[in-house]
Amino acid sequence: MKPVSLCLVQMGDKGLELVKAHPNVLPKQVLNEITYKSMPMGAKPGEFSSATVGDLYYSSYVFSLPREDSRDNIAAIIAVFNNMKYNIEGIRKVFSFIIKELDTNKLLKTDIVEEIMPNLYKGFDSGHIKIKISSIATIDIDFAEKEEPEEKDCTNDLEDDLWR
Repeated sequence: MKPVSLCLVQMGDKGLELVKAHPNVLPKQVLNEITYKSMPMGAKPGEFSSATVGDLYYSSYVFSLPREDSRDNIAAIIAVFNNMKYNIEGIRKVFSFIIKELDTNKLLKTDIVEEIMPNLYKGFDSGHIKIKISSIATIDIDFAEKEEPEEKDCTNDLEDDLWR
């Protein structure tokens, strides 16, 4: 379930803006389209959506970024994939859990989300995310996908049994 890239988008002074893409491997035009499509107008914290941009697929989780000096900002964390064969529900649970843990520990800030993105990206590849977010808080998620055993072709077995 390795994504092509993870993106962080937030509402800026002039509208939605890309804060960071890790790794930064997608063309600027694709990143711009993902930025604008990932958080529809009226999106609320906790909402999760999946869509396509060209031949890429993405899932985004919208959350609220607390600010002391003014009202909270809205942001989204996005996983971009080459095909549809990824665990959409798993992505939602991971994003939701990480944002909740950061918020619980009063660490839900743009710079911290940016900082953990490389570890999050590696974790999606390995199926295990372990991110130390403070001296007392660590995010530890194990979501390795188990491979389904191949289905046997019963017709060949039946044929062998019949001709013995």
